[in-house]
Amino acid sequence: MKFLIPMIVGALIGYITNYLAIKMLFRPHYEKRIFGIKIPFTPGLIPKEKDRIAKSVGEAVGTHLLSTDVFVDALCSNQVKEQVVEWLKNRFYSLKNSSRKVCDLLNILGDKRDKVIDNLKNSFTGFIVEYIKKDNNRILELINEQINLKETLLSILDSVDVKLKIKDIVNNVSQSNQALKEVIPSSLDGSIKIYIYSNKDKIAKGLLEALSKENVREKISHSAAKMVENTLGKFAAMFLSPELIGEKIISSLQGYISSEENHHDIAMMVIALYEKLTETKVNDIFMSFSDDSKEDIAEKLSNAINSYVKDLVYGFNIEEALTKMAYNDELYKVVNMAVSYIVDSFMNIEISNLLSNIQEDELDAAFNALDGMFEEFIRDKASRIIGLIDVSKLVEDRINSFDVAFAEKIILEVASKELSAITWLGALLGAIMGIISPLLQTL
Repeated sequence: MKFLIPMIVGALIGYITNYLAIKMLFRPHYEKRIFGIKIPFTPGLIPKEKDRIAKSVGEAVGTHLLSTDVFVDALCSNQVKEQVVEWLKNRFYSLKNSSRKVCDLLNILGDKRDKVIDNLKNSFTGFIVEYIKKDNNRILELINEQINLKETLLSILDSVDVKLKIKDIVNNVSQSNQALKEVIPSSLDGSIKIYIYSNKDKIAKGLLEALSKENVREKISHSAAKMVENTLGKFAAMFLSPELIGEKIISSLQGYISSEENHHDIAMMVIALYEKLTETKVNDIFMSFSDDSKEDIAEKLSNAINSYVKDLVYGFNIEEALTKMAYNDELYKVVNMAVSYIVDSFMNIEISNLLSNIQEDELDAAFNALDGMFEEFIRDKASRIIGLIDVSKLVEDRINSFDVAFAEKIILEVASKELSAITWLGALLGAIMGIISPLLQTL
């Protein structure tokens, strides 16, 4: 008992002392006072020095563990590159096998999509117009460097094969079950629409001249009378003058057509009528013609086209026309309509059609090139962005945002075995010190 009791007492003292020391690292979490007097050693060491500890840990992590070079090397690793290429390939094949259109890609812009497309059209239009105004002579030089337009066109038209080709085309088209719009080349279709829009003032003038003709006015008055009679009955029609109604209608039409701001709408209505007409099937148009008539039409049409184009080529001054166009106020509108037609057509193309001709080896070559570009971008551009991220500050703020109890929980989970070992080590040292004292007394 002489040796046992001191050893047990020393062990208890060592255990309790280390246990309290470890607890006092974290507890109490906040300062304690009795009668306004601060109790010593409150709060615990870690809560008291939390800001300093957070700053030191943040500096260590930001400087040595997660530096800019570490981030850049991680992003440039083969594993990351492979993941990026794999994602791009999956995205490519997803688009290639989808029915999405080009315009669908712009849906990410939300309500601003249409505005972006309009700005794109206006930018292209402005560039083309400025280029035409500035370098119209250069445009002609580029054309003439490649081909002499007049001589080439005339030599083609003088060829018998061209006439036969025109006749064959007319005969084949007359037997087609296709709609007229499917037969007309898209470029010609666009040119017709541009021509209609460019001559909107002439169309309006022609409509006004038509309304001024007596037979037209009589037909309108007669139609007005029939409308009133069918709508209100013959009795009511007796009290309404067809001529007066017709004049009112004609006057309203003339006022509407005379206003220049309505010429755009008139042109668009004519274009809509043209589009409706092109929905008619070609064979329906030629159905009433005999074979001889079709042959005659084909012959006359080919001769007429040949003769007309020749006269047009002989009399057409390309330099003068381009110069006049460059300084015409209508140039912007005409170019804008053409650009709008092209952009709208492009927007409605399915993405799969654009990607269908890309071969596997071409795709691999593109991705191999992207591999190098990706690393160059990360090392040159992304490294600057990463350098702007203050990792030390982020870690410091994150640690400071932790509740003290949470920080205690994390440390205890990580070092519970070690802290427990320290506690029991205190008990062991206390037991040793406790047994040394009676041993010394026996000497």
